[in-house]
Amino acid sequence: MSDDTKKTPNRRRFIKLSVMGIALAPMTNLLFNQNAHAFRARSVSSVAVKIPRLPENDRQAMALGYKEDAALVDTDKYKVADGANCRNCQLYSGSDEDQWGPCAIFSYRIHPLLNQNFVVNAKGWCRSWAMKAG
Repeated sequence: MSDDTKKTPNRRRFIKLSVMGIALAPMTNLLFNQNAHAFRARSVSSVAVKIPRLPENDRQAMALGYKEDAALVDTDKYKVADGANCRNCQLYSGSDEDQWGPCAIFSYRIHPLLNQNFVVNAKGWCRSWAMKAG
C-alpha cells in the first residue's frame, strides 16, 4: 500500500468529524447559553432560583405603578391608602409570614428562565390594591 491510501481514511474521518462539529456547534452554543443564565441566577442568590420576583420594570408592573416597597410609591401620582400594601390586599394570596407571594393581577406573568410565575413583595403596592375583607 502506498502512503497516500493509508492517509485517506484519516482524512475522511477528519472531514466527517469536522462537518459534524460544525453542524452541532449552534446546538452546543444554545445549551451553554441556557446553562450560563441558570448559573448566573443561582450565583446571585439561591433564593432567586426558587422565587422569581416580579421586576418593577415589567411592562404590566409599570402600568400599575408596582413598587416592591409601598413607602416608595409616588403619592403625587397615585392615591395610596394609609398602610396599604400587598399583604393586606385581597388580590395577594401569600400567607402572613411570607415575604413574597402570588398576586392575582400578575398570575399570568412567568419568569422566562425559571418557567415559574412571578411573585410580589408583601411590602409592595400597585394601583390595583383593594383592602382584604375581614
